[in-house]
Amino acid sequence: MKKERVRLFAIMLIGVFFLYSCASMLPNPDEIKTEEDRIRARNQCIALHTVGGALGGALIGGLIGGDWKGAAIGGAIGGGIGFAYAWGKCLSLYSTLKSQPAAGYQETAQKIGYNQSQGDLVKIQSFNASPASVTQGQAVKLNGSYYVMAPPDRKEIKVTETRIVKYFDPSKNEFVDLGQVDQEVTAAPGTRTADGSFDIPKDVPEGRYKIAFVVNAEGKSDMMERELTVRKATAFVPDINSIYGYRTETVLVVEEVSMLQRTADRSVVR
Repeated sequence: MKKERVRLFAIMLIGVFFLYSCASMLPNPDEIKTEEDRIRARNQCIALHTVGGALGGALIGGLIGGDWKGAAIGGAIGGGIGFAYAWGKCLSLYSTLKSQPAAGYQETAQKIGYNQSQGDLVKIQSFNASPASVTQGQAVKLNGSYYVMAPPDRKEIKVTETRIVKYFDPSKNEFVDLGQVDQEVTAAPGTRTADGSFDIPKDVPEGRYKIAFVVNAEGKSDMMERELTVRKATAFVPDINSIYGYRTETVLVVEEVSMLQRTADRSVVR
């Protein structure tokens, strides 16, 4: 029994190490040139984190149960948890955000009544995610504005813009962080606008989400978030018995899964 447990531990540990080593080799989102490459990178990232969660759960279940049955139960639980967080881990491949100057130092200072004695200031003026209710597989547009101010002798400021996605977990009755993307810009003091998009995967669970926008600069920060509702995708199906001539049905959406995931799934089942 002890040898079997050691063997189980070794196999699962190697599997987890292999998958997360592959995850570190995913392409840089900024270097992706075509939509085909982006879709391929998304599928690979989702597969790695979903299967990695299943293997991690199997490893824990195997250690606790001491046999393959415990590993199978742990794998099923880990797979469910892993998929919920996979999108968050791959957020940089599903979300974009670009900011640009909108108003200079003098114009911003006059508008907000800034005085250099106030030192460094960071303030998000607006942030919106629309539409506020979407179906699985749709996209959300992001737009907002913020200002960073400093005494006039400071010509440039290093700013970190962060977007975060949260999911309302019914089992915990609270919002939990799924993942975030940080990007750094060097900006002149003043006002900036930010625009981007947030693609909602077809397989993401329905429910309540929050998209947050955070700006950090010189030790000061500000955050604004918007709630988003994701609904199941539906389709119109012809129905001669309906007065409308059709009925709506929930669509079971299955995205392309990489060969790596299919291979890993087979190895877990064994």
